[in-house]
Amino acid sequence: MKELLRRTLDLCSRHIALWVPCSVAGILAFGLGELQRIEIRWVYRFFATQHSMLGGEVLSSDLAQVQHRTMLVMYPLGLLKVLLEVCLFVMALAATSNLVQMLREKQAAGIIAAVRRVFPRFAEVLLFSVKYVLALTVIGAFMIVLTGSPLASERVQRLLVSKAFLYLYGLAVMAGIAWLLVPSAIRLLRPPGDSTVSNKIRRLGVVIAVAATAGTQALQYLVGKLEAGAILKTQWERVAISVVNTLVVNAPQVLLFIALSLLAVQQLTAAAPALDSKTGKSQ
Repeated sequence: MKELLRRTLDLCSRHIALWVPCSVAGILAFGLGELQRIEIRWVYRFFATQHSMLGGEVLSSDLAQVQHRTMLVMYPLGLLKVLLEVCLFVMALAATSNLVQMLREKQAAGIIAAVRRVFPRFAEVLLFSVKYVLALTVIGAFMIVLTGSPLASERVQRLLVSKAFLYLYGLAVMAGIAWLLVPSAIRLLRPPGDSTVSNKIRRLGVVIAVAATAGTQALQYLVGKLEAGAILKTQWERVAISVVNTLVVNAPQVLLFIALSLLAVQQLTAAAPALDSKTGKSQ
């Protein structure tokens, strides 16, 4: 574990290119979130606006029905947004792995070339993304049932929605998802046909995934506090600050992607010379 952490930090600090895939995915995901806000306003306005026989427009008096129709449209669009976001980050993970492999082979770490290598395996990327979304959906549905159950007392329900519980619950959820999906992630980062994933690799993958989630949640909390105290005068300032904060919050994911990339080749190259991250040459 210490050696994995050392190599991850070395690669992360020495090769700025390894930051690019995850950072770009984070910015694109932020863009999808902004697009969703526009969609919600547009769909709501569409259902709320009625056309009179005289050619004018009037607002609907049944706002409850407007909200219901808007939700019916936005639920599937929201699910599609989540799937697209997950696909972006899975592609970033695969691209990061390709960059790590280029460095191991003493090649120039070309970002465009690394991304191009992902496309032939896009079906695997999409399948992994669907698995991840399904896992999130099942766990999310369980959480809704748990917090809305009439059998739970008011005190228990307050506990279930408290920040401390949600933080620990998020870590537990990630541990469960990682245990299920780390083998699939490792296979995605390896050449096709290599399906052997040891229990040690699986456990290490779970540990680093949970650690990255803990770091991300801590950064989200700190960033939220800073944003709450910031005074922004224009929309462009808000967008710029949000983009910067997105890059900061995604930093633990960059480390996670590099660590998973190293785990993916750990068994395959156990007998091969290790990569010296400082020089880019074999030891």
